[in-house]
This record gives sequence, structure tokens and C-alpha cells, in this order.
Amino acid sequence: MRRLQLAPAAVSHHHAYPGGLLRHTIDLMELAQWVGPRYEGLDSELLTFGAFLHDLGKIEELASGGESGYTDRGQLVGHLVIGVQGLDDKVRVVAESGAEPIPQELRLQLEHLILSHHGSLEFGSPRIPQTLEAIALHHLDNLDAKLAAALAVIESDIGGDPHWTNYQPAMGRKLWKPRP
Repeated sequence: MRRLQLAPAAVSHHHAYPGGLLRHTIDLMELAQWVGPRYEGLDSELLTFGAFLHDLGKIEELASGGESGYTDRGQLVGHLVIGVQGLDDKVRVVAESGAEPIPQELRLQLEHLILSHHGSLEFGSPRIPQTLEAIALHHLDNLDAKLAAALAVIESDIGGDPHWTNYQPAMGRKLWKPRP
């Protein structure tokens, strides 16, 4: 839990600060609880749990403290695979404890949520979202990341224009500054 509290969600882009991963995870879980009940057939609990799990692999992928960067494991394996391995470890602990085992279908759904949340192959997902929950998780994750990144740009802009940020090459645009 301590590592989650300190971990950034990214090296740059969104939530790239100590505690950013926890902030992103909580925001995403709240979005999941708000969106889930609005769509028939969408399992809100599964979506919320997927929101919790989707980026936990970043705890091992990203170096915390000091200079932002990737761990060797993060560079070589990545947070999606690390996340599925972590889920597998926890499923094994439950099975070995003598408690009721995690149903295989639930395990597959959770693995799919982790592996597909980037949304497309070109953005690093080995699978595209194929369930309602995976589609929702991908879009909610993207929404939270994009808005957090835009807000960070607006808050840190040092340009002289009171209405517009400087051009942001990573976003391909200037951003309108809301009036206080």
C-alpha cells in the first residue's frame, strides 16, 4: 500500500508525480461507479475492480522517488504483463489458503481488463477491448489521463496570454485557459 501511495502513474504525460498512480486509480474507480449503472449489461463491480487493477503493474514498472524513469523490469516486461502476473500471484495465494477459489471466468475477465485497457495494439495493448467492461475501462482511463494532462499543462503554463497556453507539441494544440 505504501508503494501505491508513492508511485507516479507515468514518467510524463498524466499523473506524473508521487502519488499520481493512487490519484488516477481512485478517480478511475469513481468514474467506473458512476458510469457502470448507466449501461444495461455492464457489470459495475467488475468495471470498478478492473479500474483498481489496471495500472497496479506500474508500481513495479516505474521508479519511485528521485528522478522519474523506468525500472529494468518495467523496460523489459511492462506494466500490463506485470499486472497480470500480480493478479496470478494473488489468485494462487487464494487457492493455497483453502478459501473458495476465484472463478476461472472472473480471472479471465480481470486479465482481459488489464491487458486491453490501452485500447489498441499500437498503444501497447496485446488485446483490444472485447467486453463491455473493457471498452468502458479503456475510454474512462483515456478520459482521466487526457483531462489530467490538459489540466497540468494549463496550471503550469508560463505563457503571457491569459486565455491560451503555449502550443503543446505532445497534444498538437494550444489549450484554452478557463477564467478563474
